[in-house]
Amino acid sequence: MGIASLEEIREVELSVASNPEVAAELEAISAALENYAQAHAITPASSVKDKLLGALQVTAASASPVPVQVPAKLRSISPYNKFAAAAGIVLLLGSLALNYTFYNRYKSASSDLAAAKTELQQQKELAAAMHEDMGVMADKNAMPVSLKAMPDVPDAAARIYWMQNTHEVYIDPSNLPKAPQGMQYQFWAIVDGKPVNGGIIKTLEDGRTVHVQKMTSFGRAEAFAVSLEPAGPEKPVPTHVYVMGKM
Repeated sequence: MGIASLEEIREVELSVASNPEVAAELEAISAALENYAQAHAITPASSVKDKLLGALQVTAASASPVPVQVPAKLRSISPYNKFAAAAGIVLLLGSLALNYTFYNRYKSASSDLAAAKTELQQQKELAAAMHEDMGVMADKNAMPVSLKAMPDVPDAAARIYWMQNTHEVYIDPSNLPKAPQGMQYQFWAIVDGKPVNGGIIKTLEDGRTVHVQKMTSFGRAEAFAVSLEPAGPEKPVPTHVYVMGKM
């Protein structure tokens, strides 16, 4: 429409020459503008034709005869129509920008919603675990037994809950020191004066501190203990006992 600079025109021509999709798009835009111009063409008044023919006759009288083809209908694009077409393109670009903005906001909101759902699910799982732990501690059949630290690990402590009706054993290992890298805690019951393996103790699960963990059940036991062992399979006998407590 004559509103592009020479530099812009050269840039478009280079893009058209190197990219078939750009060439097709430019052709489609040109066709659309041409259709728009034809649909809004302005027919000049009949007096314009008469004046034009008169001027041609005067010119022809003083020159050699030259065949002249006079268009039956003159069409042009008015400045208003140029402005309307340019405004339409601006509105289209504005609409695309607005859609892009809303799409980004939608993606951000969807991401926030997914994060909120994940956090809610984690909170539900945490609440369920706490409810289960409280159920064990508050059970009327639960006999709590404190496991006290050995002299070489004074900061260690643990507590077990022995169910008198089912003989199930639960341990709260939350007061045990964090196991060193490559080490793990193992639970023991002292039966007839000998240690019996009660399973590996987990102090963390899914990043959360374990407060109550069910261990191996014993029909009877004189005492319970926790030892620190190298990570791997359960050990047949304790290596380094951290805490111990009698029934």
